[in-house]
Amino acid sequence: MTVKAFITSENTATITCPACQKSVTKDVSKFKDTDKYIKLRAHCPCGHSYTVFLERRKQYRKSVELRGVYRHHDPASTSGDVEHWGSMTVVDLSRTGIRMKLNVMPKFKVGDRISVEFRLDDANSSLVRRDVIIQNIKGLYVGATYAMAQSYDNIIGFYMLK
Repeated sequence: MTVKAFITSENTATITCPACQKSVTKDVSKFKDTDKYIKLRAHCPCGHSYTVFLERRKQYRKSVELRGVYRHHDPASTSGDVEHWGSMTVVDLSRTGIRMKLNVMPKFKVGDRISVEFRLDDANSSLVRRDVIIQNIKGLYVGATYAMAQSYDNIIGFYMLK
């Protein structure tokens, strides 16, 4: 089993044993300048051994599979004001952004602003509509941050807790 632990700004990580739920905070500063994925082997006093993946992201990301649509309004198009749209699947979600998989190669570029719409798989099937700014494109996978940073988004915030 692999456990994910987040590196804090103080270069520590809290690691929780998946067997007994005992947590320990470790100094991981020796890994702060490493560009590679960091996987460690952990041994708990309960006797359980497991793999720990150190995550550098500032926000927790939740793996999901949420169907939705995107729209790209392209006023710079040579053929006039054009809107491109398509189907997508949100594959991970955080309080600050999303990563999605498109069904076709994107017609937008890094830095563009697009609109996304999808429903959460919560009890209310909550509708999420956001403008996002494209941060990276890797084939059909697109990473984006929310254009309007909200101090706390109730819908996504509560969803991330479940």
